[in-house]
Amino acid sequence: MKSTAAKSMWFRDDVGRRDWIDVVKGVAIIMIVAYHVSLFLNSLGMDAAGVGRARIILDLFPMPAFFLISGLFHNRISGWSFADLWRRRLRQYLYLYVLWSVLRFLFYLVVPNVRADGAGASASDPLALLGILVWPISSYWFIYALFVFTLVLWLFRSVPPWVLVALALVASTLMSAGLISTGNVGWNRMIEYFVFFVIGAAFHRWIHSTVERTTPVTIVLSIAAFAAFAAAATLIPRVASIPGVAFLGQVLVVVAGFALATQVTRLKPLSWISYIGIRSLNIYLVHIFVIALIALPLSPVARWLDTLPGRGLIVILVVTAIVTALSIFVTRYLTRVSWLFVYPFGRSSAARAARAQKRSA
Repeated sequence: MKSTAAKSMWFRDDVGRRDWIDVVKGVAIIMIVAYHVSLFLNSLGMDAAGVGRARIILDLFPMPAFFLISGLFHNRISGWSFADLWRRRLRQYLYLYVLWSVLRFLFYLVVPNVRADGAGASASDPLALLGILVWPISSYWFIYALFVFTLVLWLFRSVPPWVLVALALVASTLMSAGLISTGNVGWNRMIEYFVFFVIGAAFHRWIHSTVERTTPVTIVLSIAAFAAFAAAATLIPRVASIPGVAFLGQVLVVVAGFALATQVTRLKPLSWISYIGIRSLNIYLVHIFVIALIALPLSPVARWLDTLPGRGLIVILVVTAIVTALSIFVTRYLTRVSWLFVYPFGRSSAARAARAQKRSA
């Protein structure tokens, strides 16, 4: 009886086949928040080595994981007309990207520009705002990427999947190795990560079935493979500039993360990760504003915080937890204004707004 009670206390017995996806999204959005926190802290004068190392780690997993998962849910668009594609995908992505870019611009007109999430003076430059469809300048490039990726995938719908995968892989390899550059961070990252979106769409069935068949041995081997890669990249820094090495590292960490997520989702004490994952889009949309507001009072004491044990890593963890919690709290109320999260002019917008409200609850 005791063993049964203990098991029910620690392990879930209602895990669905796809629940691991929410765990991956939860970990990924936490890492994105932490990454942006580290950027803001660095701009305030926290130049400790720990902050720099944290950024390297936090930049490896989230975007490949998010784009691969997004691709998994775009496998059916090849059978849609453009009208369906626009109504069911493109207009929502474009609407959110433009809307939140405008909100970000208005925010930095009022709030002192502590860092402006990497855009510098362009954060409050009206000309830069007018050019966001050509020259993405903010952290919302991810949503614009979904618009572009979805459109490209649809345009290549008559081409064998391996062709687009090969083209995307070549472009990603050249970009991650620094052999090509557009001069724009948003476009550079789109080119680097498009391959994961395409792989997710092209091999969705295989990915789902493989992840669902994960065993403890698979988890150990995948983690060991990534640890070996990380050790080699650390001991031989130049290895990261070899074409294809960055992609290999991203694949290894994604495989390890997906495999581990299948077990994490079974642990009741870690169910909060899934809770965060379900709300990942809402957190993504608002977290930059929360970080900027928290960074203001931190500015006078940033250098003192830099002397704490851990050399900034503790501060990153604490601020990340606060920002994530506040972002969830804020969006519980913001989702009542449905047009902030859902394209407001479609016939199905009411249903999507209800789903957004449910995700924030």
